[in-house]
Amino acid sequence: MSNALAVPAVTAALTTLVQNAVDGLGINPGPVVAPGPLDNTGDHARVGVHLYRVSRNPTLSLADLPTRSSAGQLRQKPRAALDLHYLFTFRGSNEWETQQLLARTAATLHTVPHITAALLADAETAHPEIADNDLAQADEPVRVTPEALSTDELSRLWALFPPATFTVTLAVIAGPVLVDGDGDPGAVLPVRTLLLGATPFTPPRLDGAAGPEGRGAPVRAAHPMPDLHLHGHALSAREGEISEVLVDGAVVTGVTATDDTHLVLASPALSPGRRRIVVRRSGPPAHPTLSSTRPSQVSAPVVVLVVPTLGTVTATTGAGHHPGLRTGTVSAAVTPPVGSGNRVRLLLDATTPGSSASLVLTVDLPSSHPPAAQVDFTVTDAPAGPYRVTLEVDGARSLPALDANGLYVPTVVTL
Repeated sequence: MSNALAVPAVTAALTTLVQNAVDGLGINPGPVVAPGPLDNTGDHARVGVHLYRVSRNPTLSLADLPTRSSAGQLRQKPRAALDLHYLFTFRGSNEWETQQLLARTAATLHTVPHITAALLADAETAHPEIADNDLAQADEPVRVTPEALSTDELSRLWALFPPATFTVTLAVIAGPVLVDGDGDPGAVLPVRTLLLGATPFTPPRLDGAAGPEGRGAPVRAAHPMPDLHLHGHALSAREGEISEVLVDGAVVTGVTATDDTHLVLASPALSPGRRRIVVRRSGPPAHPTLSSTRPSQVSAPVVVLVVPTLGTVTATTGAGHHPGLRTGTVSAAVTPPVGSGNRVRLLLDATTPGSSASLVLTVDLPSSHPPAAQVDFTVTDAPAGPYRVTLEVDGARSLPALDANGLYVPTVVTL
């Protein structure tokens, strides 16, 4: 674990390590080792330490998941595992000094292949900016390994700078550097016993849902709601198991298992709209005395469309502002009752031959008003004549009633 000073601490440690090594070369004036851009030449012998790329450590990056519980609570402090890619550049007053600096740096990094606590202490003395780092307490030591860069990769890096600034380059990788994120996970109880085993478990399969009009047909809202039949495989609970039906993520009651392929939801409270239904079967805990966690399997969802039911519709209108227009109120009986949380519209389509008039009537229900089974819509200067009426609640539209032959009988109102 390390704080945000871990990255500059690695740079400072490498700088201090190489500085101590090149000081013994006898170059006068003494070479300077410092971080900076690739084209930083200066006026004397110099070793540049350039952090040019950061990548995720491919191994330890996978060890951080998951860091939260199923409820979203922090269980482990988030930690980023990084690899730092450095370029060392060498410049001397002549080519011999440049190559000396290169050779001593390469030998030093090979001799000291990781960042030690003693090296970090020396780096803090030379660079007080990193004094508050805790890299020495990290779970994994930072290792320094050579990196082989192709001629093409080096050319791309140096292409960003003037050609005259090019010099010999040494590439290394320092990592892993573990940087902790913010947040306090609190106290987490340690694992007392590890249970291993296998239990045969057939997951539930939900094939479809059927209302009074059959599988796949919309379910008309009623009071009480009609039973909903779920069909599939492995739906009922075995010995020691629990079988549950979830509608939009919430467990519903009143479920009866006819057999392993058929569940019945008695008068489910389904509001208009597309309802997502799944079946979840949970097995017994692996060891009841140690854990209450039940292994569970959830079926693929089935979507059931619940549509509102339009009852009696009446119109009370008078003459509008122009001949042939009507103004007044259209009253509609609705199931289920609607309140301020519902978006309610009444759609009127003219049935007079040759007329293409269509009306959309809306209503604002006051928040203090309880759910109402009858809604009054205001109509202003609408063309007179008969209209087919459709009720829309929260995007779900009502269907016409069926006659004895199974044919639709539209609801019609005359303005």
